[in-house]
Amino acid sequence: MNNNKLKGLIWGSLLADAYSLGGHWVYDQEELANSTLNLDALNDPLSSYHPTKKAGDFTHYGDQTIWLLEYMKQSRVYDPFVYGKRWEKNMSIYNGYKDKASSDSLLNIKSGRSFLAAGSGSHDLSIVGRHAPIMFTLQGMDEMLESVKFHNCLTHMSKETLDASKYIAEVTLAMIYNLDVIKTLEERAKFYGKGVEEEVKKAFEMKEKPSNEAIEALGNNCNVTGGLAATIYLLINYHNDFESLLKANLLAGGDSAARGMVAGMIVGARYGFEAIKPSWIESLNEYETLNRLID
Repeated sequence: MNNNKLKGLIWGSLLADAYSLGGHWVYDQEELANSTLNLDALNDPLSSYHPTKKAGDFTHYGDQTIWLLEYMKQSRVYDPFVYGKRWEKNMSIYNGYKDKASSDSLLNIKSGRSFLAAGSGSHDLSIVGRHAPIMFTLQGMDEMLESVKFHNCLTHMSKETLDASKYIAEVTLAMIYNLDVIKTLEERAKFYGKGVEEEVKKAFEMKEKPSNEAIEALGNNCNVTGGLAATIYLLINYHNDFESLLKANLLAGGDSAARGMVAGMIVGARYGFEAIKPSWIESLNEYETLNRLID
């Protein structure tokens, strides 16, 4: 596969998360517009959900993605039992925000549930963008999609997240092979259940609306329902301008990190690392480590 595109999909997801940290989980669009955020740089978080974080860090979504990237780089295969033990150890001592999906999954593991089915009942979109290291590392489509399923079920055992994950994985693969973004988003939706199909349809119906209005109407919270539609809207309107996508996503409020990670993975896979590389990439606090892992 094209190495520039593979680098693009993993960097795109991580960069979107780090950029979103500044406004993550601030739902008031007016507050974001009037804030001190520098939209051309990385920022300290405005919300109280990330007290241990500073500009150049990742949200808890990005941190978990890096755990998976480190594992995949070393193992070159996704073993749900080996990675599950690693995830459990890391999450047990994690000092960032521990969301309900992670907390519930930890409890399920401690109660004896298998890593193949430890996941919470969460419908959160956040898991969908965290599969990027699997897409980056594995070459065979069947192995890739099977691994995405296992990774999804470690923390999210809901049909909504699994359908969305498989849909986004296929779209991302299509981007590596230079398929049209808009056509692929629309055409592949019908193969992944009524929920995905309805989300994509809603996004296309809102495509002419301004971003703040559209994303607030579609849903800027954590749920796949609404969150997936809002992400598709961003891709329809900004897929060929990554920095504009990041800014529109941030200013729309809510769970911008989850939306950004999914959109960044697809944009990076389509246009490659050099096309999405922002001027502030070296401001990432883990830039050198990530550069070694990804190159």
